[in-house]
Amino acid sequence: MTTNSPPDDPPAIDGVLRLGVQEILAAGDFQTAFQSFLSELPLRCPEFTAKIPPGAERPLGLLLFREIWNHTPRPDLGWQRQSLPKPERNGPCPCGSGDKYKQCCGGPRAPDPFPSEGLSVLGYVLETVPVTRYATLPFAQLDPEELAHVANQWQDEGRIEAATLLLEGLLAPDRRLGRHHEWAFDTLCNLYLDAGRDDDRLALVERLTKVSDKRLKAAALQRRATLHADCGEYHEAWAVFGAAMRLDPDNPALAHLELVMLANEDRYDEAQNRAAVWAKRLARSGRADDALVELIEEVARDAGVLRDMMADDEAGQPTQASPADVAMLQALIEQLPAPASHYRLAPDGDSAGPLEPMAALGTLERAWADLDWGDPLQSDPWQDTRWLHWLSDHPLAWQSFEVLDAVAGAFDGVLLLEYSDEQADAMEDALLTHAVGVLREVLAANRAEGLRFEWGWLANRAALRVLMQRIELAGGSADELPLLEWLVLTLDPQDNGGHRERLVHAYCEAGRAADALAVCDRYPGDTLPGVLYGRVLALFLLGRRGDAVAALAHAVKRLPKVLKMLLAARPKAPTITPGQITRSGDDQAWEYRIDFRSTWISCDALGWLKEISGRKT
Repeated sequence: MTTNSPPDDPPAIDGVLRLGVQEILAAGDFQTAFQSFLSELPLRCPEFTAKIPPGAERPLGLLLFREIWNHTPRPDLGWQRQSLPKPERNGPCPCGSGDKYKQCCGGPRAPDPFPSEGLSVLGYVLETVPVTRYATLPFAQLDPEELAHVANQWQDEGRIEAATLLLEGLLAPDRRLGRHHEWAFDTLCNLYLDAGRDDDRLALVERLTKVSDKRLKAAALQRRATLHADCGEYHEAWAVFGAAMRLDPDNPALAHLELVMLANEDRYDEAQNRAAVWAKRLARSGRADDALVELIEEVARDAGVLRDMMADDEAGQPTQASPADVAMLQALIEQLPAPASHYRLAPDGDSAGPLEPMAALGTLERAWADLDWGDPLQSDPWQDTRWLHWLSDHPLAWQSFEVLDAVAGAFDGVLLLEYSDEQADAMEDALLTHAVGVLREVLAANRAEGLRFEWGWLANRAALRVLMQRIELAGGSADELPLLEWLVLTLDPQDNGGHRERLVHAYCEAGRAADALAVCDRYPGDTLPGVLYGRVLALFLLGRRGDAVAALAHAVKRLPKVLKMLLAARPKAPTITPGQITRSGDDQAWEYRIDFRSTWISCDALGWLKEISGRKT
């Protein structure tokens, strides 16, 4: 960075751009908007202005603001931009000083603005428009690739509904679509995929296979070929793939798809040969990113790279359960007996002590553990489903935490054929709600309500696991917070499962920042990222900005990667080992981002964090 260049820190620039757009839309005319921008800049973006050389504040501010002005579409002017001509050296300075431009902001010491090529402020303008009006935006006046860029940013920030509605408006059936809509199409397909909206994704793909533009049609055909391949319909997939190749033979997505389809049929030698062809083609076209080209070149040298990649993908594929087995489990869950207590507890002081099953239930639990085909739910519960018939014959087993915990595990990583995700969640929710009801009955029957029910007792762990699973499934619902409070504040205050992180952020989302801070205070010296950074969020929401900055400095000192990952616009996912988290590692920072970045956004705190981090950390 030269002394005359503005800071290139993304959070700092983000604040400058947002401020500029806000002043332009509020004032309308250049002079009024610029003067307000200049006066607000040190207050709203102190970390940015602190890096400006003395005496350069006004000329740099002018050059920055002119670029923002020239790139801002104005809703009050039909979403047109009002571009200003470049100032003449002997003309009046646009800053309003009354001096000639060459004697004011255009002098030899005038700093260079940030690069204006590719600059987009459309997202900041769209933030001022209700999402319910996105469908009526004048899309003919807007760049579809810039809209796709905005939607991608919003997707990364967790603003899924806004991103989806924006692209649905852009790609509505009555729009005339072309190759410049390809990025938007791919993004909307991914949004539908992540949301489980398979019917909407299929309808979008089918509609766009009928457009006249060859490149966009090829992109839609590529998606349809993928859908066929995912269903094992390889003959249909290859036919559609061929049609896409004829329309757009240099499409990078087709390179990846062809290699995957060949690998799915164990045609690795052909895949290696095709990779060599694709590597040359993509290098010539310049349309593929470096990562894809590098991957294809590796496959061209060694087909084992592709084989390993496919093995990793298959390892993450869900088990498939037959409709008949799932229907039987659903019927059993629908006929669950009322929760009842078949356990004893021996309360001592403020502790409920360990669970002890009564005679009949103890006999059933031993029979469950000793079933002659081994542990019925230890590996793949849907390969041998005799456990379903055993449960049908022993209804008392539904009062056992050991059994309930095992059956709940049968929902993990399983594809319930002919059942939607909502139906599967409803079954699991009914099962876990019953399990929590059993726990409440047990505590009440043993006069142990309000007492600790610690994880330290091995006999209590199955009961606590089903409660934790119920909390996981309740994420975002009204049930989540009271269950979290019960688990962390009453049953297991030592919190071996680390749910205090989630409780802190749930309190913040519920507008109970003081309660969030109180939870943090219960665990002095805690180094979990959810407590360190949750304290920062709670203090910010309480208006204690000085304390929040100090807490942030402490959090960054202990876990610096968390802040970096939290603020990154498009970070690369690190390698995750299931069941393991590296202390102060990239995987720990990634987990915090995935779990709680949406909380920072919903609390309107991420912008403050971006602004303050460059100055104080």
